[in-house]
Amino acid sequence: MHEALLFLPETLTLLTALAVFACVAIKTRAEAANRVALGGTVLVLSACLFTLGHSGEPFFPGIYRVDLFSQLLKTTFAAGLLLVLTLGSSPPTLRRDARREFPLFLLISTAGMMALVSATELLTLYLALELSAFPIYALVALHRERRGGSEGAVKYMLQGMIASAVTLYGMSFLFGLTGTTYLADLAAAVPALSQQPLFWVALVLTLAGFLFKLALFPFHFWAPDTYQAGPHPVVTFIATATKVATVGVLCRLAALFAMQEGAMGAEGLQTLLICFSIAAMTLGNLAALVQKDLKRLLGYSAIAHAGYLAVGLQAFSDLGLTSVLFYTIAYLAMTYLCFLVVCEVGRDRDQVRIDALAGLWQRSPFLALCLLIGILGLTGLPPTAGFIGKWFLFSAALEGGQFLLVLIAAMNAAIAVYYYLRVLRAAYLLDAEEGPLTPGPLATAGGLAAAVVVVWMGSVPNVFWELARGAAAAVSIQ
Repeated sequence: MHEALLFLPETLTLLTALAVFACVAIKTRAEAANRVALGGTVLVLSACLFTLGHSGEPFFPGIYRVDLFSQLLKTTFAAGLLLVLTLGSSPPTLRRDARREFPLFLLISTAGMMALVSATELLTLYLALELSAFPIYALVALHRERRGGSEGAVKYMLQGMIASAVTLYGMSFLFGLTGTTYLADLAAAVPALSQQPLFWVALVLTLAGFLFKLALFPFHFWAPDTYQAGPHPVVTFIATATKVATVGVLCRLAALFAMQEGAMGAEGLQTLLICFSIAAMTLGNLAALVQKDLKRLLGYSAIAHAGYLAVGLQAFSDLGLTSVLFYTIAYLAMTYLCFLVVCEVGRDRDQVRIDALAGLWQRSPFLALCLLIGILGLTGLPPTAGFIGKWFLFSAALEGGQFLLVLIAAMNAAIAVYYYLRVLRAAYLLDAEEGPLTPGPLATAGGLAAAVVVVWMGSVPNVFWELARGAAAAVSIQ
């Protein structure tokens, strides 16, 4: 009974997916399928909250672990999925004949992500990665503008499959070197293998598929094109929930090195992450300066923020893991607020240019406020979660003696102010050229909830910080 309880969020997610599949099979209206998905996701979120304090291994030992770390991230997935579903049952940029399937693909992907953050064995990890990825590949292709959607989906799928193949190749090397696929046994083998260059090559190759989903340099090429070409709500899900899943896996892997203080050679991996971080922050921010399409700008912003997260990851410390988890939760809420505006402003357009935000404060004061909070958060200004989150990330790096890395990150944050203020300038300083915008009640509730979280985490971060610290402690003793 205890094992069934530990697997309750995943079970409810799959049952909800089956219920939505039944709606698709009998060809109900898209609104009915979305209502079923919404109701089921509320139950999933409740189950995640209920199991926050539980821990154990519901299957064979060493394969699948449930603890505060995994359950906190599953709660974040469920909240992210719920926020995306509130955007509406009939997204205009999604092909009309695919709107019933939209929540089904999201639920399947969410189930894969839940398995991803609990997996403690390489093959389980890989299967969960693929389960979370393939539904998103399909969704990106379902843009109402078939040519653009197909092109964006092909780019995303091909690069994703190549990254997955490289990951599997790296895993084969790890198995060959250690004779095991269990992460705990791999961690124990790190001191003995740290002098072998092939081990570090295998580890970097294994990370490829996860760095791809995070859009960290040099696996970032897909992000701007996919953000621009994908249907608005699909890109919202990619920009929020999938990022949390990837960070979860990277934190679990980083914890292996945090536990092995005597392992020599970890400095090489740390140096590599620092190089990736600097390149991602610099490339993402500089490329965003010249963007005119809002979703493409947010795509380059995502690359830059992947670099900020790597600032915390490279520390290989409890403070680093805690700050990364804290910032990831904040990033989901901040990014959702920006994409809520994209979805509402882009109801009638496939591409949302920055000048389409002209006079947003006149057209919809609520959406303008959501955009303001989201942009200020991504910029890293108080009193938002982006400010305190970056403070924690930089503190973790400074604790490890990485002053130069923090200096470069701070300079990049200053560069980002320019292009983020361009967005706010269009929304607040230009005159409206179109009529009023009225978001639906569910979208309004979602935007309000995300805005409260961003301001709450930035003003009184104790609750979320303690949750993140407990989760980091749980993954550190895996």
